[in-house]
Amino acid sequence: MSIAPKTVREQVTNQIRDELVAGRFEAGTMLRETELANRFGVSRGPVRDAFIQLSYEGYLAYHANRGVTVRHPPNPENRKFITSLRQQIETHAVERGLAKATDDEIDNIEAALDRLKAACDSGDTTAIALQDIEFHETIMIGCGAEDLVSAWRQLCSRMLLTYSRLGDYHQAYREHVKIFDSVKARSIEATIEALKANIK
Repeated sequence: MSIAPKTVREQVTNQIRDELVAGRFEAGTMLRETELANRFGVSRGPVRDAFIQLSYEGYLAYHANRGVTVRHPPNPENRKFITSLRQQIETHAVERGLAKATDDEIDNIEAALDRLKAACDSGDTTAIALQDIEFHETIMIGCGAEDLVSAWRQLCSRMLLTYSRLGDYHQAYREHVKIFDSVKARSIEATIEALKANIK
């Protein structure tokens, strides 16, 4: 089965998201449609759509009549609270659905782990951060928690603005291997323990 090419809107959204995660825009920076449209060689429409999507995801803040700005990372106290909420959502998903996960869903989670390893091997910090989140999202979907993913992504976007696992790529990867091994064994208790150890 061939994969459909990404739309211009998706390409622009992905590029801006990657740059936000990589820290290429300073917190509080006002982003302008015209400037980015010229840089990407597209009309303003896809950039406007990207701003809406990334505001929804939590990377940008929309201000009526003023446009969008890059969100500030959460302060340490708020980050601790956000981390706790994310752990609770992922724990709930595992408790609710891990036992029902199909072999195909386990294979999808393993494929996401392989993509994380490739990112770690490449040393691409943006790819590592995004593949880290994709791995966790794949677990949530495999556990049947699609209805929680939207709220969960908002929390993840806030954490990605201060992604703290880039000092030791392979230690982070090993933590994800431990999560996957527990998932594959359908061990709810071990999976939750591994998730909590990883989500910081």
